[in-house]
Amino acid sequence: MIINKRSYKALDIERVLGDLHPITPFGMKFKSLMKPYEREDAKALFEELDRIEKIKELVDTQRAVFVEIRTYMRGIKDIRKSVERCIEGGVLNSVEFFEIKNLISIMRSISQSQSFLHWEIPEKFRVDVLEEVERLLDPESCGLKTFYIYDCYSPELRDLRASRAKAEYVLEEIRQAKTREIEKETGLKLRSTGDITISRNQIDLIKKLLDYPKLQVFSETYINVTFRVRPDEGMMALLKDIESLKDKEAIEEMKVLEDLSQKVASRGGIILRNIDAIGHFDLLIAKAYLAIAMNGVKPVISEKTCCMIKMGRHPVVEAGLKKKGKVFTPISVNLGQGAAVITGANMGGKTVSLKMVGLLMAMLQYGLFVPAEYMEASLCDFIFISAGDEQSLDSGLSTFGAEMQGIKEMLDMSDRHGLILIDELARGTNPREGYAISYGIISYLMEKPCITLITTHFDGLIREGVKHLQVKGLRNVDYDKLGDPDIISQYMDYSLVEIIGNTGVPKDAINISRLIGVPEAILKEAESILESPVTSH
Repeated sequence: MIINKRSYKALDIERVLGDLHPITPFGMKFKSLMKPYEREDAKALFEELDRIEKIKELVDTQRAVFVEIRTYMRGIKDIRKSVERCIEGGVLNSVEFFEIKNLISIMRSISQSQSFLHWEIPEKFRVDVLEEVERLLDPESCGLKTFYIYDCYSPELRDLRASRAKAEYVLEEIRQAKTREIEKETGLKLRSTGDITISRNQIDLIKKLLDYPKLQVFSETYINVTFRVRPDEGMMALLKDIESLKDKEAIEEMKVLEDLSQKVASRGGIILRNIDAIGHFDLLIAKAYLAIAMNGVKPVISEKTCCMIKMGRHPVVEAGLKKKGKVFTPISVNLGQGAAVITGANMGGKTVSLKMVGLLMAMLQYGLFVPAEYMEASLCDFIFISAGDEQSLDSGLSTFGAEMQGIKEMLDMSDRHGLILIDELARGTNPREGYAISYGIISYLMEKPCITLITTHFDGLIREGVKHLQVKGLRNVDYDKLGDPDIISQYMDYSLVEIIGNTGVPKDAINISRLIGVPEAILKEAESILESPVTSH
């Protein structure tokens, strides 16, 4: 489905997707790749909405399991590149093996939690226990999360480590014996590591120890001097052997890492499959949580061209109103192929109604639940909106020129099934020409297979074949409360009603001006002009 950047921004799609919160790096990646379903993908979209509905039900009945799963997910790091590099023949280091081992452990925990859900989980979302990989990384079944190059990986490595341990033991025995001998001869107490630190204030003792053959300076600072047992020839030979054994051990450990990398690589495909399953499952849960947060419903996909919304809400506007302690007035529309027009005074919510229709239609095709009591709609090839307040500085176009450029893009697509939304059509030019252009555009779009919804202030655009929706407007107004624009929302009914017959655009603008406190003399003159027989567009 086509949504250009201008429409994407105007409809607040990004802000809605911003409230979609997968936890894992894999889920975040799939979110970044989200695109609207195409019309030919209706079956796949239907299945996705069914899965969200199922997860939503399970969250209600088995919330503790999802808390557990999401807790496990928070411990996941993105190790996909390590696995892919391993598959390509790279050798992983100990840190990478630790991260893979940790992920494999988390996969087991998620898999076990999934088994408690009352749902036959589709393969795409099912996380498997990878026992073969577990045995590779924990060959002694210790159950530790840390990674260690175990002796059992290599008999030669085991022998080298044993030889080094034996040499280190003998070296330590000699060092301890020499330490006891030095303590007896000097009357000083050495540390278990065979060293002693002397303050530089003890000048005589430092001079004495500098001449003492069984100790050597190990380190110095401006505060003190540290002495350590001087190794004899036997100790030097052992130290040389130990260093040699360490070098051989490091070489053998690298051979183990190479072999282990190859074995993990042979199982890399199932690891990546599990990674994708976690990502898809994470994003699915996030969609269900979003549906719960906005009290959304599963939209019904219709084969006939329509957009029926019962008590719909614009989630971004609703959230903004909630912060101010106000409530969003739900809006209902029933649109079909052809053109529909919304009329009503400024501040009556026409633009919000228009954008709500576009946003909910987009949310449906992104595979999301919608904030409404009910929604049934056909899928679109495109969704375009002209907000009427654009200006192209780069091309030198005026607001009207930029608007017409955007509308031309819509008209070029109008032979396809889509949704066209135009706010205050032709507002950027003089009223007479604006009316004429609006009349022509509506006539043109009435015969097209797309759904068109237009807001306008122009009288005379409503005729046979054009659906007329009108903002109910001001009700039960107390005109004694003047001067405060905020009180308008107390009296404004933002809901839409379908008007049958040739009814003009309502004149709530004068009443709104009266509420704000515009001088009555001005308003009386305006009312007298409206009552005169002279009319203009």
